[in-house]
Amino acid sequence: MSAVPIEVREATLADIDAFASFLRTAWDEAGPDAPGFAGATEEVIAELTRPELIRQRIEGIGRRMYVAVESDRVVGFAATRRITAQAVDLAGVVVLQSRTGSGIGTRLLDLVATEARDSGYKRIQVLTETSNDRARAFYEANGFTLAGATTEQAEGTTVEVWELWRVL
Repeated sequence: MSAVPIEVREATLADIDAFASFLRTAWDEAGPDAPGFAGATEEVIAELTRPELIRQRIEGIGRRMYVAVESDRVVGFAATRRITAQAVDLAGVVVLQSRTGSGIGTRLLDLVATEARDSGYKRIQVLTETSNDRARAFYEANGFTLAGATTEQAEGTTVEVWELWRVL
């Protein structure tokens, strides 16, 4: 039996519905207490899956969104946002829990790094919860170094996060 190929590419407006379905599935699989969903509630997920909000993320100036697609189904995504002329912020790499460990996250991160470098950026920043050892290990295994710890607000909740950087 042959595996279905996974296409990793920049998201388009044609991906809006598939991305909304992906985000809902990722939330359902991981649960509200999972790392990466800090501060998320049913209301937050409903907002994040609104087609207009997804459209704004795809078309936003200084923003890029990437998807991993298998049989017309989004199984992973990554998104970036310009923070300076030299640096881009990685909003994270999210893969369906049922598909973790299959290399999808690494492929998404490789595409993000290539696109950022080709766009003239010199480094990528990512924040991840200090309790998310798996994400920190993933980023460090993919060339990121720990820059320090800080806090951020996620839907009114203060979250301690690691700041990691990757030089391109």
